This record gives sequence, structure tokens and C-alpha cells, in this order.
Amino acid sequence: MHKNFLNISDFNKKDLEEILETANRIENKSLDIDLNKKKIGLIFEKPSTRTRLSFISGIHELSGIPIEIDTKNLNLSRNESFIDTVKMFNLYLDCIILRTNDHNKFSIMNSYFDKTIINALSDVSHPCQILSDYYTLIETFDRKELDICWFGDFNNVLYSLIDLSNVTGSIKINIFTDESLVNRNFLKKANNVHINNEISKDILSKTDCVMTDVFTSMNDNFDQNKKNKLMQYQVNSEIMKHTNNQTVFMHCLPANIGEEVTEEVITSSKSIVLKQAYNRKVIQKGLISWLNI
Repeated sequence: MHKNFLNISDFNKKDLEEILETANRIENKSLDIDLNKKKIGLIFEKPSTRTRLSFISGIHELSGIPIEIDTKNLNLSRNESFIDTVKMFNLYLDCIILRTNDHNKFSIMNSYFDKTIINALSDVSHPCQILSDYYTLIETFDRKELDICWFGDFNNVLYSLIDLSNVTGSIKINIFTDESLVNRNFLKKANNVHINNEISKDILSKTDCVMTDVFTSMNDNFDQNKKNKLMQYQVNSEIMKHTNNQTVFMHCLPANIGEEVTEEVITSSKSIVLKQAYNRKVIQKGLISWLNI
């Protein structure tokens, strides 16, 4: 049976470790993968830079054929149904990579597309980003036991990070955010995750990574009240000065400089955002190979 990659929570610890190992072996040229011109459709219903470029370049490097599909140029724009469109994808493509506002589309797609589907971001999950971040942190610290501080919004990236903590059992997450933004229902399944409304110097001094994301995600309408609540959780030099010498800063990008993070922090020696971005391609090559499309 074909495997999809839709949420971190769909996999176990061994699966994730195998994906990371496959990615590492491909990157170090100890494993040669040839997709043999398999056709991989990429559908981006939302703007994308790193996800788009990392998948397209990675597929090329594995000798696959990436086919970027602009839905505005399909007959979807002339009222052909999504289901009938997916049936056509099934005739021509070997895999679909979808970036969407609506996670429910994956369930519909899975009913009519009998090959692999990869979630390149949805409103509730960003599994490729978080798996890549995990790879980057292991590469940086040479260990899987990690302490992460998340600052800001309760969004899709954080959901996948919490999923990763649950699956691996080796990641502690301290979330610094306003209580009104916390998804308590989601946290019911979280194990080693703690909510902090007040910023703790002690917690910061022990963390491996300070991580944040934009205050207003692509699915959200701008909310000045929400932004006002989150500004106290901006990652700035005052926050970072309480971290230890080994602590790194991560942001999945793009960043709104001056909101969730300052210029001083994102360009500092602690920032590994470029390594993060590069490793999107590394992990996505490993993921595609492990899924055996």
C-alpha cells in the first residue's frame, strides 16, 4: 500500500528516524536514488519560496520530473469539480505534493488518487518543515534530546512541532504565548509541552533552540489585538541574552522583521535560518525516497 506524508503524528519514531537517515545518506552521497523520471505534481494554492524551490530542485537531483500545476489554469476555474480534477491527476502523475488552505482536501484527494500524497503545508500542519528542523537540530547538536522554546502564535508549524515531540519522546517544548491563543484541545494529547505566559530567564538559560514564526499566518486575517498580545513575545536581543552560548535561533521564514523577531537576532551568530532553509531540500529528498513513490 502506498504511503502518504500528511502529518507527523501519522508516523512512529522508527519511521521518522529512517527518513532522517535516508536524507543524510543521500546528502553524503552514500545512497544513490533514481526516480527514473517519475512525474511529481506540485500544487501550490498558497505562496511558497523555500518549499517550492526545495522540492523542485530536490526532485530534479533525484532524476524525477517536477510538474508545477497552477490551479487557475485548470478547468477547476471553469467549474470542473475538485474530485474530477484529482481523477485526472491519478491518470498522469506518480505523486502529488499539495500546499493548501484546507487540510480536508487531503482526505478527498486520497479517495481518488491512489498514489503518494505529500503535505507541503496546510492550515493545521507543516510536517515537512518540522522534520527538516529536527534534522537541522540533530545536525547542530549531534543528539536527539532537545529543549526548544517557542515564542508567539499557536499555528500549524507549532502543531507539527508538538506532534514531533509526542512521537519522538525526546523533545521538550516550552511555549511562550498569550493564554487566549492557546489551543487547549490540541494540548490534551501533548506530553512534554509546557505553556508559559511569563518569560522565564531560567528556562531560556537551558534551551537549545529559540524558535518563532510570523504572528499572522497565511490563513489568518490581520488582527491588531492579537498582534498587540504577541508583541511581548517578540524574539529580540533582550530574550537571547538570557540563553546559553550554544543556543541557536530558528525561523521557518519568511520573517516579518520588527514583529516576531528583530533584525539583530535573525542576522546574529546564533541564527541558523539559512541552514534550516537549505535542509528543506535535504530532508525532502530523503522523504520522497523513503516513501518509494
